[in-house]
Amino acid sequence: MHLKALEIQGFKSFPERTVITFHEGVTAIIGPNGSGKSNVTDAIRWVLGEQSVKTLRGSRMEDVIFTGTQSRRAMSFAEVTMVIDNSDQKLPLEYSEVQITRRLYRSGESEYLLNKTTCRLRDIARLFMDTGLGRDGYSIVGQGRVDEILSHRSEDRRRIFEEASGIVKYKSQKDETERKLQSTEQNLLRINDLISELESRLEPLEEQSAKTRRFMALSETLKPAEIALILDAIDQQQEKLADAEAEKELVHADLAAANRDLAVLKDDNRKTSEKLQTLEEQITSKQRRLAELNAAVSENNSRMALHDERVRYLQEQLKTAESEASELAGSLSQMSDELNPRREKTATLRRQQALYQGRLSETEAEMQAILSTLDSAEKAIETDKQQLDQLADVLFDKKNDLNQTENQVALVQSRRRTIRQELMEMTSDLDRLRLLQEETQGGLQKIFETEKNIAEGKIKTAQALEQQRSAVNKLSASLEAQRQSQRNQAFRLKTLSDLERSHEGYNEAVRHLLDRADRDASFARGILGTVGSLLAVDQRYELAVETALGPAIQNIVTDREETAGRLISELKQSRTGRATFLPLQSIRPRRLEDRLISQMNHLPGYIGLASDLVQMDEKVRPAAEYLLGRVVIAGTLDQAVAMARKTGYACRIVTLEGDVLNPGGSMSGGFYRKGGSGLLGRGREIETLTGSLTNAARVIKAGEQELADGELALHELARQLDEFEKQQLTQSHLRIREEARLTAQVAEQDKVAARQQLLQDEDDQLGQQAGKIRADVTAISKNIAELEERSERIRARVQEQEGISRAEREKRDDLREEMTEWRVSLQSVEESLQSAEEMISRIELDRSGQESRLLRRRQEQVAASAEMEQIRSAKVSLAAKIDEVNRAGSALAAEMHADLEEKNRLEQSQSAFFDKLEAATGRIAALQGEISRNEARCLRIESLIDDAKNKLWEIYELTVERAADWRQADLNRQETSRQVNSLKNAIRDLGTVNLAAVEEYETVRDRYVFLARQRDDIEQARHQLTGVIKELTEAMQMQFVEHFHRINENFSQVFAELFGGGTAELNLENEQDVLACGIEIKAQPPGKKLQNLLLLSGGERCLTAIALLFAILKLRPTPFCVLDEVEAALDDANVLRFTEYIGRYAHDSQFILVTHRKGTMEAADRLYGVTMQERGISRILSMKLTD
Repeated sequence: MHLKALEIQGFKSFPERTVITFHEGVTAIIGPNGSGKSNVTDAIRWVLGEQSVKTLRGSRMEDVIFTGTQSRRAMSFAEVTMVIDNSDQKLPLEYSEVQITRRLYRSGESEYLLNKTTCRLRDIARLFMDTGLGRDGYSIVGQGRVDEILSHRSEDRRRIFEEASGIVKYKSQKDETERKLQSTEQNLLRINDLISELESRLEPLEEQSAKTRRFMALSETLKPAEIALILDAIDQQQEKLADAEAEKELVHADLAAANRDLAVLKDDNRKTSEKLQTLEEQITSKQRRLAELNAAVSENNSRMALHDERVRYLQEQLKTAESEASELAGSLSQMSDELNPRREKTATLRRQQALYQGRLSETEAEMQAILSTLDSAEKAIETDKQQLDQLADVLFDKKNDLNQTENQVALVQSRRRTIRQELMEMTSDLDRLRLLQEETQGGLQKIFETEKNIAEGKIKTAQALEQQRSAVNKLSASLEAQRQSQRNQAFRLKTLSDLERSHEGYNEAVRHLLDRADRDASFARGILGTVGSLLAVDQRYELAVETALGPAIQNIVTDREETAGRLISELKQSRTGRATFLPLQSIRPRRLEDRLISQMNHLPGYIGLASDLVQMDEKVRPAAEYLLGRVVIAGTLDQAVAMARKTGYACRIVTLEGDVLNPGGSMSGGFYRKGGSGLLGRGREIETLTGSLTNAARVIKAGEQELADGELALHELARQLDEFEKQQLTQSHLRIREEARLTAQVAEQDKVAARQQLLQDEDDQLGQQAGKIRADVTAISKNIAELEERSERIRARVQEQEGISRAEREKRDDLREEMTEWRVSLQSVEESLQSAEEMISRIELDRSGQESRLLRRRQEQVAASAEMEQIRSAKVSLAAKIDEVNRAGSALAAEMHADLEEKNRLEQSQSAFFDKLEAATGRIAALQGEISRNEARCLRIESLIDDAKNKLWEIYELTVERAADWRQADLNRQETSRQVNSLKNAIRDLGTVNLAAVEEYETVRDRYVFLARQRDDIEQARHQLTGVIKELTEAMQMQFVEHFHRINENFSQVFAELFGGGTAELNLENEQDVLACGIEIKAQPPGKKLQNLLLLSGGERCLTAIALLFAILKLRPTPFCVLDEVEAALDDANVLRFTEYIGRYAHDSQFILVTHRKGTMEAADRLYGVTMQERGISRILSMKLTD
């Protein structure tokens, strides 16, 4: 088996369809950096099922699709096809050529194809298990893969060793079996939970079922007694209500007479009040004017006082300003005398500062010259000392090299003697090992053929089993849901049919006539039926129409009056109650006027006339029009109110929720308690349920047959799969044993041959190495003498420079002392100068402030004098106004005195009126109190009646009219009340009752039995899966340990050959858990200590990874191997060793090398060049190098 061709289209930088044909041997793919040659490796990895976007050098999977360039549009998909030559049938498929295709669309959809047939990624992964070609295999080593192989996390290396040891298929089978076991245990856990839950429910449900039966029996006994009590209470309260209404009318007549007397008295008082009000308004107006005049006098007096106070304040201000002005003038004169001597002192200090600054600058320049000379001398000394240190290190290394080289000469000579002895002992073992290998290969080939046939059969059977199990589970769940639905519908149909047969819901009189008509055909002549049975209505309008009909839904429709009369006579004779009849011959349809309909039909919520929304036989239409022709159906209560207002409350309007607006404006409504279909909807629901049950029975029967067939097929497939697994396990054990034997034989043969060749090569190399070592000894001795002479010259130069440095340091210290003295003097002068300048600035600032304050005081004196003159003029004008207001106030006070005397007279007249008014209102209040008491009594009685009616409806859904048949003429109220209380207490003692408990108990019991059977089946399956896992684990452990030790031996040998010596080994970190522990790699290149892999150089790490790869290939060659620049870090000599090893394994494996190294290119049989003539688009060129 080998890679035959690779077809790429739309993948990364290959937009066009590109076909690369591969041949056996070594193929190299070359090209400049960035040309896309590594995209070929990514394509192979991708088509084999790689899912890591990071490994494919992208950020998301859609990045592998060609993204376009400036001249080309982006592709909508990427497709890669790999063609494998399977003529040797190593892949378990009956094809000589196998095509694997992977396709990805930019929408995110993807697909896999095997020989152009759609398959799953899982199928491809299984196909390549244990061939080294899987996603985690060792056949593709790309850029950065070397670091992954030598990762510091040893667990990351396990995948390569598992693939190499051939346990991936077993591991996959074990993982799948463990998933099945986990799923089985989860199913078992769920079923146990369900069974525990059902067990906890069975006993309570059994108790609840018995309680429910007891509850229903008590309720049936309670119903007639409680209804009779409620009806008796309603009759008693209605008699009390009539007496209260008559008494209320008499009191209303007395109240009307008292109100007439009160009206006359109030008219006389009104006239007196009007006169008094006019007089009070005049008095109030004059009082307001007098108050205004007094306020004006007070205000003017206050202004006069304020003017006097302001004059006194201004006079004081003038005196203060004159005093402050004199003080400020004296202070300004004193400040001018103080400034002149301070300015002269400042000038003297500035001259001293300039002198000291000049001397300091001269000293600093001299210091700089000395420092420069000193720095140069010290740098020269440091440089020479560094050279001496370096020479000492080199001398030490050279002397060590000389000792090691002399030791190597002795070791080489000893090693060559040992090698010649070993070579003589290896030739005879090779012939014996070749004969054993041929015998084992023949037996192993037969086992492979048998395994392939078993694997193909198992895959097909497992796929069929999974599909069949899923189908059976879906069928079982669907069938159970259909059965439950059927049971619910059947129970509902039986309940409704029983109600219909017994005419439940009709009053006793109607039920009597209907029962008689059912038994006697001659009696039924002329009876068309009840209104509820003759009308049909859409379910949306059932509640509205039932509400509109009310008790009329129980009316009996007859053909003529004679029939109705005959039925009335029957009721009288049987004494079963009363009923209403609608003879079609005599009733006249009543329909709402068209004008009212036209007013409403455009309003929101208008649905139509109730008679137009029902369906019936045409011969009974008059009855429907008679009952519903003037009833309008509306959507909501608010919409109904709007319609009623529009028509002036001229018709009856019913909403879809059962609220009613009656002609004249009264309304009824509220919460409607309804447990199921009414009389109108009962027939419709029975018909619907009958059809549904017929269809459900047919569907369930077909489903049961289909489920039985599916379960039979499922058991057969499970049996076949178990048989395949047993056969596979047997063949696997045989193959493992034969493979182990063959591998051991081949390994032993390869080990002897490789060891023989290795010793011969080592002997040749050691001969060359001995001559080279002797030449190295002479060269090293000469180099040591030259280095010692050079060191002496440098030491003499260092001593000379140190003498110069000491003299310059002494000069530097003297100048530092002189510079310190000049800096101290300069700092003292600068501080004195700064203090003098700050004092002058403060004096000048104070003088400027004093001058500003003096100017403000002069301005304040002028302003105060002008304001005093204005105030004197204002006081003269204000005194004249005060005299004028006082004269007007005296005249107005005289007028007010006369008005007050008239007001006192009118108030005395009104006091007599209030005495009469109090007597009249007292009588009216007494009469109104009596009326209120009567009305409250009526309301209480009406409330009791309404409560009784509501109780009758809420408990039994009966109106007083429909409950009339339950009335008892000779009712013993006390005894019946005792009976009702006793029954209620018995029901209350039962506590909460689950009405569905009987049916629920039977359902839960059946479910419990079904789940218990399933639990037993799952327990058996879990036991079988546990046994399979144990067998697989034992087989994996045995095979992995055996192959691991052989890889370790190969690794040690290959490492020594590639490195020309040294040691390397592989270790299991935990031999007690060989299937999960990490794998440690130890490497010791020649001439170095054993150290961590991370401390090796890049080239050493690379060569170690290559040694591990070749060690695995030696044990388990892969059909082909792709190496992407793995030798990039090697030098030319190691590249040559790498290519030599490639040549050794090329006859067992096909190699595809992506490289830019010349040595690798020279070892290839065929070259493919990757170019990028157009930016972003790769093209392939081929060249054959050997025939």
